[in-house]
Amino acid sequence: MQIAIHLGAHCTDEDLILRTLGENTSLLTQHSVAVPPGGKARPAIRKALQGEAALLPGAANPLLQELLTDQDADRVVLSYEGFLGVYAKVLNGTGMYAEVGRRAEMLRDVFPGHEVRFYLALRNPATFIPALFEASSATEFPAFIAGQDLASMLWSGPVSRIREACPDVPLTLWCNEDLPLLWPDVLGAIAGIDVDLEGEDAVLRQVMTREGYKRFTSYLRDNPTRSRATWRKVVTAFLGKYADEKAVAPEITLPGWTEEMIVTLSSLYEHDVAAIRARVDVTFLAP
Repeated sequence: MQIAIHLGAHCTDEDLILRTLGENTSLLTQHSVAVPPGGKARPAIRKALQGEAALLPGAANPLLQELLTDQDADRVVLSYEGFLGVYAKVLNGTGMYAEVGRRAEMLRDVFPGHEVRFYLALRNPATFIPALFEASSATEFPAFIAGQDLASMLWSGPVSRIREACPDVPLTLWCNEDLPLLWPDVLGAIAGIDVDLEGEDAVLRQVMTREGYKRFTSYLRDNPTRSRATWRKVVTAFLGKYADEKAVAPEITLPGWTEEMIVTLSSLYEHDVAAIRARVDVTFLAP
């Protein structure tokens, strides 16, 4: 059985993948894909990760039995940013996600004998770090970033730790900033099927103005696209005219987070992503 595990990262999804795939339950069931709801899957996985019983390939897996109940499936989709830890431990002074290798290993090992696959979104630290702060229980931003070497907050570190810990597990990555143009591809990759799904415009509803989204859907209704490349061209054109700037590029007003810092971190992120895309041991989704 294939186990598709969407690892997050934090502040990139807010369960939109689970909600969207949940809208396609009947279609996914026809393709033997199961998407256990988060409220059911997460406590079960947490319990399994804390268990001491040895799991053997080929033996009955109590976790899968709990996740699937009586449902037959060839692929199970799991999604939770908490798989990588809590907000307070994402930054570790000289990098991000110091424990990601160990956590990836643990997730793989609760499904022995099955084909585990990891999926992870990257996000520009210039917006990622402020978003982490806003989502955490911290109250003072200067204290939140105190002692952090911000120039070292690169995704190549966590990616390398995942590959080193689980070289046998395929890893698919993408940039969160590209999601408006990639959402259908991300859904298809995680679900493991190449079919049209309900909710393939869910991200566009979030980043377009109401009027723009209305015009976009009307245009597609009258001019259906025949390829993903054509669809992206249409999306790009409409975003150029109707992007909701508050959603696409929200203003960051946290103390000490200067424009110069944003520019520097964004440049580092671009170079970091280029290096990750050049790796031969990952699959990178891009428009």
